[in-house]
Parts: sequence; structure tokens; C-alpha cells
Amino acid sequence: MSGTCPGANVHLLNPEHLFNRIAVTLLPEDLRQDDYALLARIAHRYYMDGRTQQEIAAEFALSRPKVQRLLERARLSGVVNIQIEAPPWLHLDLETQLRDTFRLSDAIVSPSRTDPQSQREAVARSAAGYLERRLRDGAVVAVSHGRDTAEVPRFFRPERRLDCTFVSAMGGSPRVDAPTNPNEICRALAERGGGRAESLYAPASVESSEMRDRLFEQEAVAQTLRVAAQASVALVGIGGTDDGCTMVRSGCLSLDEIARLRAKGAVGDVLGNYVDAHGTLIAAPHSSRLVALSIEDLRRIDTVVAVVSEAEKPLAILGILRAGVVDVLIVDEGNARAVLHLARDSATPGPAALAEARRHEGGDRRRHPGAGPSRPVANQQRSVEAFRREVVDAS
Repeated sequence: MSGTCPGANVHLLNPEHLFNRIAVTLLPEDLRQDDYALLARIAHRYYMDGRTQQEIAAEFALSRPKVQRLLERARLSGVVNIQIEAPPWLHLDLETQLRDTFRLSDAIVSPSRTDPQSQREAVARSAAGYLERRLRDGAVVAVSHGRDTAEVPRFFRPERRLDCTFVSAMGGSPRVDAPTNPNEICRALAERGGGRAESLYAPASVESSEMRDRLFEQEAVAQTLRVAAQASVALVGIGGTDDGCTMVRSGCLSLDEIARLRAKGAVGDVLGNYVDAHGTLIAAPHSSRLVALSIEDLRRIDTVVAVVSEAEKPLAILGILRAGVVDVLIVDEGNARAVLHLARDSATPGPAALAEARRHEGGDRRRHPGAGPSRPVANQQRSVEAFRREVVDAS
């Protein structure tokens, strides 16, 4: 006997057939045949006939909690077998591994795409769907910069107006495309969701710590950062340490500064806060000039959602996840497999393991005497894609 509910098949074993197999079937408990008959009848009412637990309780003169326990017993004993018919592009096992490995509250793995833009769109669509399901009226969402987060508003289409505030968690930069600046992302999300946007009218990085202190004394800047720090949700990207990363393109870091960060072991950043592969915060040359939430600010936010799709990011994702600031990871299949591979390869990678990981990610991009110029970003991405394909094939 079998029945179907959306996304799952429920199979019920005939109690006589099950009783005849008891001699060769390992069961969690030794029950009489009539006990199994009762379990089968109750399970059939619930799964096949669509009866409620209260209706079943009345029919069999049982309490509703008793019916609930019997249904659970039917499942554990093998009377009921539930088979989930997941679509082929859904990576439930990968999501479970990510949640368990990095103690995440949730992980969503988007299907692989053949080109970077299509991949970014697939991840952004998943992120938008997550926000649509989870955001409630009154929520405050702190938003970072970046190409991945900038793609999310395109797919953000809540069914009803959301009375939410989207606030910039970092200053902006005129040197990058407007859609990737936090203020623009906030405005786009607010427009799509019917909420409000609160902009941070300040650069992401200033010339000196003294100038930053003066900025923080301005009520408009201080107020926006206070709202961001008190957010219930944060939507952030994860940055890398290559010469073409957002922090370099935005002018927050020079090529020499990003090279020095790599030399210190930095593998990635969130909101300009850099960490190594162990998740340890690294003192950056721009830290005292940065206009953004800190790592500690992020840790105090209930739900930090990281959105990442770029091929050169596995080691950056690993470091940020180990820093313990991310609660929900929304990522593509290639990065998901690569991050899990790196995490399994060594729980606490030493210099040799890190060097190997960097080789897979596109190489250590520091310049060495006589080594010639760093490889272009396109070549770095091709190298990482090769690594990701190796990991996917091996899985």
C-alpha cells in the first residue's frame, strides 16, 4: 500500500506481511501481530486517508498525544517508510554537511551554472527566497557591499509589503559600480519589499583614524551605524584577497596593502574585516580607517546571512565560517564542495596545507623576486574552477 504527499512517498507495510518477516527483519522492539495491526491502521488513517490526529484519537478512543506516539512508533518500527522525492538539483546532503561542519542554523546550496553571472543569479535567487520566507514586519536588515549581495534585489519579490528597514552596514565608494554600494542595495531591497532604506553617507574607508573619528562624531553617521549594529538580520558578502577583490577595487586597500594582508595569512573578509584560514581576525592596515560594522558587531546580530558565488572564494568562505560570524550560508555547489573538502583535508591547516589551498584557489598572488607579475584575475578564476571541478568529480 502506498500514498503520496507533495515531495514524498509514504509506504505502509501490510501487518501480516510484516509479521511473517519478523524472523529475518531486525526490528527496534518485539511486538505482537495485533500491535502492528493497530499501528498500520492508525498510520493508514493519518497518511492515506488524511485524517487528523484528533479524529483518529476519537475513533480509537485514545488521547491525541497517544496517537502521536503511535505514529512515531510506526515510523521507527518500519510500518511506515517515508521516501523524499527531492528534485535532482537540490543538494540536501551538502546542505546538511555544511550545517553540521560549521554549526550553521541553515545552508542553501544553489545548482551549478556554466558562467559566473548565471551562477551569481542562481545564488542571489536563493538568497532572495530565503529573505522572503524569513523576514517579518519590524525587521531591520544590515546590508554589506559586493557583487553577490547587489544581485539579490533583482529576485526579491515578497508576496506582501514588508515593513522592514534595510540599513547600510558599511560606507560606499564612487570607484565601484553603483549597484554594488550598500546604499544602492538597501534602496533596491526597500523598493522591492515596500520597506524603508537608511543610507550611510560616508566612504567605506577614509585617509586616517582621526578623520574616521570625526565622521563618527557626526550624528547622521553614528545613528546609521547604531541602527545597523542593532539589526536582527545582516545580509553580507564574503570577499577574497586577490588583486581584483572589492576592497581593492573600491579604493579601501592598495595593491601593496592587500599583498601585506596575504603575507599575514589573510584569506578573506566580511565588511572589510579580514581573517585567516583559522577564522582569526587579522589586523589590517585600513582597520582604523574603516567605516563599517566590526566582527564583534556582526556576532551580536541574530542572523547573519552570507551570500557568495565567485569561483575564487573557497578559502575565504572557510575562514569566515570558522570566525563564527555567519549563521546562514547561501552558496553555489562548487564552492560548497570545495569548502567541505578544505575543512576535511585539515581541521587546522598549517603553512603547507594553506599553500596547497592557495594553489588550488589561483595561487599565492604575492610577488616574489624574479617571479614576474601576478596572474590576471581571469586566470585565477580559471584555476579555481579547475579545482572546483576536481572536487565535484571526486564527490
